[in-house]
Amino acid sequence: MLRGKFLSLILMVTTFLGVAIWSVWNYDRAFNAVTRYTQLSAWALAQLELEIHAFDEALLLYRAGAVSQEEMNKRFDIAWNRLDVFLHGEEARSVRERFGAGKAAGKIMTLFEQYEQDVISGGHDSSPLAHFSDELNRDLVAIRDVMVKNFTGPSAIAQRELLNDSRTQNFAILAFLMLATMVMLLVLFREVRHQHFLAWNDTMTGLPNGAALIKHLKHLKQRAAHRGGGRSITVCVVDLGHFREVNDSLGYEIGDALLKQLAERIHDALTAGIFVARTGSDEFAIVISGVMPTYLRFPFLEQLRSELAELAELAFAADPAHRVRVFMGVSQYARPVNTPEEMLLFADIALDSAKRRRLHRYVVFSSSMYQHYLRNRRLSAELRALICCIDCQQLSLYYQPIVRGQGAVRLGAEALIRWRHPEYGFIPPLDIISLAEENGLGEDLGVWIFMRLQHDLAIFPSDLIEPLEISVNLSSSMFNMGLAANVEAKTSEGPLGLQQLIVELTETIALDDIELSKQIIHSLRQIGVRVALDDFGTGWSSFSYLRELYFDKLKIDRSFITAIDSDTRQALFVEAITTLSHQLGVRVVAEGVENSNELNAVLNIGVDEIQGYFYSKPLPLQDFLLFCHRYFINRAIMQEVVLG
Repeated sequence: MLRGKFLSLILMVTTFLGVAIWSVWNYDRAFNAVTRYTQLSAWALAQLELEIHAFDEALLLYRAGAVSQEEMNKRFDIAWNRLDVFLHGEEARSVRERFGAGKAAGKIMTLFEQYEQDVISGGHDSSPLAHFSDELNRDLVAIRDVMVKNFTGPSAIAQRELLNDSRTQNFAILAFLMLATMVMLLVLFREVRHQHFLAWNDTMTGLPNGAALIKHLKHLKQRAAHRGGGRSITVCVVDLGHFREVNDSLGYEIGDALLKQLAERIHDALTAGIFVARTGSDEFAIVISGVMPTYLRFPFLEQLRSELAELAELAFAADPAHRVRVFMGVSQYARPVNTPEEMLLFADIALDSAKRRRLHRYVVFSSSMYQHYLRNRRLSAELRALICCIDCQQLSLYYQPIVRGQGAVRLGAEALIRWRHPEYGFIPPLDIISLAEENGLGEDLGVWIFMRLQHDLAIFPSDLIEPLEISVNLSSSMFNMGLAANVEAKTSEGPLGLQQLIVELTETIALDDIELSKQIIHSLRQIGVRVALDDFGTGWSSFSYLRELYFDKLKIDRSFITAIDSDTRQALFVEAITTLSHQLGVRVVAEGVENSNELNAVLNIGVDEIQGYFYSKPLPLQDFLLFCHRYFINRAIMQEVVLG
């Protein structure tokens, strides 16, 4: 398309230049015609004066007997004809109308007519011929004066200067137009080249873009089809894991600098038959199709991955967690029978496998990966349909109790999503969240959870609802400025009040954008919803941001609770977190408490709430209802015993 537009532009400019050149030629032709016309007019006047003068001399010589009457008559006829042409011809009009030339010539013509018979009659001693000669000499002076004025007078000079100036000005204007056209053509040519570059290249790194990559793969496939075979093709997709999160926290300048360095490093590694493109914000693609043997391609890619990983480590040295990782997905084809889109898809599937399994090496595409990809596509489509139904059977909520210390009258629980698929069986919760987020269903799934929560609790008697507190985990797509309004709208008609609802955020979500998180948390607290920070202690920046964000609860990750009764270092960490949280007015929940020793250890430290298998695993709705009945009955019995 760009080529067609450029050719059209060339045609238009060429046409304009052709018209301009034709205009110059046409003007020059007209100028020359005017000049010739003026010259002819002046020549007619000069010839008139010469012919009349020649007749006057012939008349004098005839009277002196030096020439014959025939010669005199011939000169008379010539002069007569010249007068007639001058007085009536178009060529002499311009001269005839200036300086009284027409009047002077008319007087002479009158003389010729007056003495015509005398000239014809002849006679050397003719008195009329003598008078004719005298009068002719007198009037001939006027013709000579007109001729002098026409050739050398101020008006003649001014006319010639005007013509020359006009010619010069017109040539200058046309030259300027032609120059401007050439400049415009140059500018447009450069703009077209720039647009062509933008269409096929990445502006930041200068590498080819995704469109150029597809074009290159199509070319390789066509060449292989034309030759009836061809060399094998290796497609590799390189991705920087956690690049966006670190880029947001450390600044885009550092991230852009890293991308440029990575692009330069990849470009430096290029040899014949290797094509590199930037296909995403943190993603590159490498196509190997040249003379490099197949057995050398994978060592080459692994060496490149190691070098890129080292470069990323150096660039993000300010990130203590060293979160950026380089992942590679590779697909290889002995013959390029697949479409370019399929080649990239298979490499992307291998890349997703490497990221999901956290493998810091290249991963080669296999048929099992493709089956997993098809499974996820099917599950995502089914999930989209399931979350449209509040009381669907496959999706459900399980509830894991969160127990407060002795004497507490309230009971908490964390609502956890479960999916029992008729063909694939139990789908892990993390896979459900991942499917929802990757397919743009995260926010819709969150809405379903809030609505299903109210639907489930509708079967609870009011005396069990009142002391309940339910926690719900938020996905990253749900955490936005519309969260408070959505929560308020979806829970307004259910039995659970907003004051009984707690939303849980992971550190990754909460710390991605501190200022935005402040606003969202403030809007939730305004409607009465409390906020808990989940999995505390797994992030390197937790303590520095704890004072920035106002949480109601802090849930210590289970990795700190395991073996806390036997590991004094674990106990010190939990005690420090608990003490700091209490000083900030934040309640502390210990996750993953599985035995009495761990329970006693966290209670001695002063943890406010306990969650874990010691009390209960996540329960389906009916089992959770039974647990609530037993829990509150036991609490009532204990209070009666205490009160005696």
